[in-house]
Amino acid sequence: MHKNKKYKLILLLIVLLISVIIVYAPGLLLYSSHYQKTDAVVVFLGPDFTARQKEAYKIVNEGMADYLIIPAYHKAYRIIDEGNKKSFSPNLSSRTPIKKKALLAPAPYFYEDTHIEAIEAKKMMADFGLKSAIFVSSPYHMRRINLIVTKVFAGETGAYYFAPTSYERAPGNFWELSWLDWRKVGWEYIKILWFSLYKLWA
Repeated sequence: MHKNKKYKLILLLIVLLISVIIVYAPGLLLYSSHYQKTDAVVVFLGPDFTARQKEAYKIVNEGMADYLIIPAYHKAYRIIDEGNKKSFSPNLSSRTPIKKKALLAPAPYFYEDTHIEAIEAKKMMADFGLKSAIFVSSPYHMRRINLIVTKVFAGETGAYYFAPTSYERAPGNFWELSWLDWRKVGWEYIKILWFSLYKLWA
C-alpha cells in the first residue's frame, strides 16, 4: 500500500511537470527587446522569410539602421535616405554565395544553420565596421537566436537587439496553438537543446 502511494505521488509529480511545460513552453520562446538606432538590421533565412523581410523593411523605414544584411545570401545593402522614402544600394558584399554548410570551411558538421548565419553576420559586419545590429526572425525562433548571438558575439563591444516579425502568427497562450504551432514549438526546443549541448565543446 505504501509503495502504491509512492508511485501515485511520482506519477502526479510527472503529470504536473508535463502540464507546467505545456503551459509555459510557447511563451518562453517569445523573446524580444526594445531597440535603438543601430548600424544594421540582420535577417535570418527561413520558410517564412517574407514575414521576416517585412519586419526588416519596417525597421528600415523607421530609420533605425544604416545597413540591411541577409547573411544566408551573402547580401549587404547600405540604406539610402531619400527624404520621404528609403532605398537600397546594390549588394556590397564580395562574399561568394555558396552552400551555407560550406561558409565557414572547415565548419563543424554539427553546427545548425542559424548558428552559421550568425557567424556569417558577424564576419559581414566586421567587413563594414558595423558594431550594432537588430536581429530579425520568426517569433518562436528568438529565444534561440538570442542564445546564439550571445555566444557568437561574446567579447565584442557592441549593442545587439532582437525583433521578432509581427507579420507571423505565434500565440503565447498554449490553448491558442494549432497542431502546426506545437510542431514549431517542439522543434525549437529540440534545436535549443542541441545548441546548448554542442556549444559546450564547440
